[in-house]
Amino acid sequence: MLRRFVLVVFAMMALISALPAAAQGAIWNSQFYNNPSLSGQPAATRQDAALGFNWGTGSPNPGINTQNWSARFASDPVLGPGTYRFFVLADDNVKLFVNFPFQPQIDSFASGVVGQVLTADVVIPGGVTHVQVDYRQITGESFLYVTWANLADNPNPQPNFPIAQAAFTPVNNAPWTAQYYANSNLIEPPAGIIGVSGPSGDWGAGAPLPSLPIDNFSARFTSVQTLEAGTYVVTVRADDGVRVYVNGVLVINQWGGATGQTYTASVNLGGGANNFVVEYFEAGGSAFLQYSLNRQGTSGIVNPVPAGVNTGVNATVNAFRLNVRSQPNPNASILTKINRNESYPIVGANGDRTWYQINVNGTVGWVFARFVNVGGNAGNVPTTSSQQTFAAPATTGLVVTALDQVNIRSGPNRTAAIVGKLPINNQAQVVGRNSDSSWWQISYQGISGWVSARFAQLQADARLDQIPVTG
Repeated sequence: MLRRFVLVVFAMMALISALPAAAQGAIWNSQFYNNPSLSGQPAATRQDAALGFNWGTGSPNPGINTQNWSARFASDPVLGPGTYRFFVLADDNVKLFVNFPFQPQIDSFASGVVGQVLTADVVIPGGVTHVQVDYRQITGESFLYVTWANLADNPNPQPNFPIAQAAFTPVNNAPWTAQYYANSNLIEPPAGIIGVSGPSGDWGAGAPLPSLPIDNFSARFTSVQTLEAGTYVVTVRADDGVRVYVNGVLVINQWGGATGQTYTASVNLGGGANNFVVEYFEAGGSAFLQYSLNRQGTSGIVNPVPAGVNTGVNATVNAFRLNVRSQPNPNASILTKINRNESYPIVGANGDRTWYQINVNGTVGWVFARFVNVGGNAGNVPTTSSQQTFAAPATTGLVVTALDQVNIRSGPNRTAAIVGKLPINNQAQVVGRNSDSSWWQISYQGISGWVSARFAQLQADARLDQIPVTG
């Protein structure tokens, strides 16, 4: 028996080692908080099959804010032994813990890094492995992607992130009519009828109207809302009972004592007028009703495929030295620099393909399309930014001639990075100048930069008023 048991154990370990991480069937227990610090009890919980989300400016879950919220995701996948590279990409911030370390292996809460692929190599002993991801959203757009790879299978893996799931967009409720009853069973006639902005309220130990008792009252809220066709999620939570009708159909029925739970119903609605009725009763103690309506998958997400996915398309640098920037904008911060003839995978582009998003050994950033040659089917590259196109400065029709071999720099000063060379006696198109005309901004063989006027002579018939001040 012992020998058979040992053989079974070895067989199971061999099977675990052979399975890729993605095949382990990781299920994430997801908790969402209506604050950015993971404080108190979660406002919503659910399970997710993967951490691939692009919420845009929408909400991650019905009942959760669109700004200033946080989330915790935890899973226990079965992984074979080895060193694993974990990848995360988030806006705003993320922490990654593997097997309960005192300090996270990845922590952009501390660094403040946003929108970059972050990695950590973690030695896994094999078997059940606890992975926890803490996420914080403060303002603007929000997304989160997490994946991992065993370095034994590929010593230089790319982050094969999951496809983004749909977000929820809160619906701006139309006016509602509230009918309040001095009994707990909606028995006519109502004690008061008023217009309200929505069916939510927190009345504590009181009542919504002075004419109502503080216990054993009820209410009916009605509204006709003009909506676009789509899938909508109704969410309610109440103390005590609540039920919801949509176009005459009972979709939530919790007509009983308070449970503290949040209830949701997904409904497909046609375009135009839709009728909503929310009924509520209070038996005793605290009294509150929380209601929200969200449309699923309509957050206006620009990037359905996350940055970092290998598209099979490469960018080869044709400039002497090229800045990789944090955004598709020449004024964005520089993440790293790459050199002529180096090639990197393209993972995204802006709307009109004037900038490409590339993955430089795990650093994801943007390069101006004029300075790279594209290899592969550019149609496979997803649009990952809707920022406006940067219009390259127009040339003035004037030229400068190099009196010696001149460094082309990224800015009009001697400490700026060298981005190229202008050889002796070669000419370059003039784009601009600094205020005292001691530096010229030029365009030369696809390189845009600055040369010192001491070493690059402007053509004799040029007038300075023909050259704009650009730096």
